[in-house]
Amino acid sequence: MKLRHYVNRMLCALLVMMSVGVCQAAEQQRVNIGSLNMTGGKISRCDLGYRTYGTLAEDRNNVVLVTTWLAGRTSDQADMIGPGKLVDTNRWYVVAMDAIGNGVSCSPSNSPIAPRLKFPQFGIRDMVKAQHRLLAMYLGIDHAHAIVGISMGGMQALQWAVMYPDFASKVVTIVGTPHPTERDLQAWNAELAAIERAPGWNDGNYAPGTAFKQLTAVHNGYLWTPERSAAKNLGNRPAPAGKQPATPGNQSFSTVDWYRQLQAMTSFDLLRQGDMATLAKKIKAQLLIITSEQDRMVDPAPSKALAAQKRAQLLVLNSDCGHMAPACEADKVNEALKTFLK
Repeated sequence: MKLRHYVNRMLCALLVMMSVGVCQAAEQQRVNIGSLNMTGGKISRCDLGYRTYGTLAEDRNNVVLVTTWLAGRTSDQADMIGPGKLVDTNRWYVVAMDAIGNGVSCSPSNSPIAPRLKFPQFGIRDMVKAQHRLLAMYLGIDHAHAIVGISMGGMQALQWAVMYPDFASKVVTIVGTPHPTERDLQAWNAELAAIERAPGWNDGNYAPGTAFKQLTAVHNGYLWTPERSAAKNLGNRPAPAGKQPATPGNQSFSTVDWYRQLQAMTSFDLLRQGDMATLAKKIKAQLLIITSEQDRMVDPAPSKALAAQKRAQLLVLNSDCGHMAPACEADKVNEALKTFLK
């Protein structure tokens, strides 16, 4: 690392610690948060990736945490974070977090000590635990105005609300869920099966350049409605990049990372220890829940049930874009989010 770059990063970190809000950055950063006990075992070192945008207020009351979707990275969020965008950095100090298993944070694809499927299985809870450690111990942030997540990011946002109920004043989940239904699990398990049955998978020890064409087809089949797929002739083509969520064919994303993140989704369930009423009582934060009525990837019913139980703000999208409705109806989502965050 060049000395000048190192000095600039250190100066910015010191100013943030002093609550002097003058640093504006969007560069990829990583912090070693130490060892981490996860669902499938302990990893002796976990580096967590993140980016910061905007200006931290002197009283630190303008922090918004943004989580990543399945196979998503903070580098994919350029369309949603920035001046005048979905999360407006003219008003908010955004900390965008790379989830465990996304190839930036500690992952099966980049771990020198536990490569490929030697990397322990992890859950949504483990992602959130790691993020909390980074914020509290390394960035000095003990409260957020809001947490915003899309798809698997929305699951992380709800996990935050349950694990650390006093951390955020507001939580936004967009096409996420508190409780995977059988329909959800069918879709996610179909993707896992498409990986496992692919020629050359070899229990995660596949050779460079191995194609996972069936995974792309299955994922796109659930991502959009059949009508939209037919109209756009998506078939085996990847969905448009730059919005959300990612697809196997539109970026360089390790299939073994995809596999472990899918496993995290299938093991996630906030109703495991109670019903929706019990869950609603655990959540102190104000909720904005955005669902897609024609979503084939994430059933909107549990989110709508939570909204009703919690008397939360609810926005139901009904375009034929399916799981991609937040991108297709971006104006509605932007307006709802900006109003809610005020």
